[in-house]
Amino acid sequence: MIKKLPDLLKRFVTAIIAFAVFLALIFWDELGFLSLFSLIMLVGLHEFYNMVDKAGFKPQRILGYALALSLFWGNALFTMYDFDQRFLLLALACMFLILPIELYRKREHPFTNIAHGFLGIVYVAVPFTLLINITHLNDGLGYRPLFLVGFFMMIWASDTGAYFAGSLFGKRRLFERISPKKSWEGAAGGMALSLVMAAIWAQFLDFIPLYHWLILAVISVVAGIYGDLVESLLKRNTGVKDSGNILPGHGGVLDRFDSIMLATPFAFVYLQLIL
Repeated sequence: MIKKLPDLLKRFVTAIIAFAVFLALIFWDELGFLSLFSLIMLVGLHEFYNMVDKAGFKPQRILGYALALSLFWGNALFTMYDFDQRFLLLALACMFLILPIELYRKREHPFTNIAHGFLGIVYVAVPFTLLINITHLNDGLGYRPLFLVGFFMMIWASDTGAYFAGSLFGKRRLFERISPKKSWEGAAGGMALSLVMAAIWAQFLDFIPLYHWLILAVISVVAGIYGDLVESLLKRNTGVKDSGNILPGHGGVLDRFDSIMLATPFAFVYLQLIL
């Protein structure tokens, strides 16, 4: 039914439904959050492997999925449930199994296949795994789903501000070789709206001072812009328009989370330094 709607309305309806599901699961409890994002991570990794497959490379999908899940759930058990960190050793074992298994696959470009297998983990699985630490900042603060919502809203506000500012005032291209439609004016509008969003969330979550919220917004927006450009480069390199079609009007998981995936590692490092 959604596919039959006009594009703008289709995007809006999809966003409302997806956001409602997102809020319901993360506010349900930690298990809802973990189940949701482990699924999103797997879909995103599947999209990445599909794209590099179209470019002629054959990463080890099954072991890649196993490595992603062991990394995600190992970090979850250690961070949220105080399990022994040795649960993360399964991820280490899966990582090094990729090398000898490639010997038996008899594929062309074996080391390029290995490299793309690892790249999928670094590009997709690691950022989604670090969202666990964004949501559970430390033992003293515990599980904070509202902080995750604020983090996402800052980045999505940047996307919205960039779209409208770029449409109205955009003249100077930001990175024309990769994304001809993006402009410096759009980037400035996105940054401004994200800073406003950060100031609003600082009033609700005051365990982080306002100035840290603003710095976090700047870091996340700049990293998010590059995240969007990196995914655009990936799509150009592999010859696809969208990473997938799971989200009508938005494309795939990577299309929707490209900014968040690059912003998350930088936000994680900053939060670890200040908390």
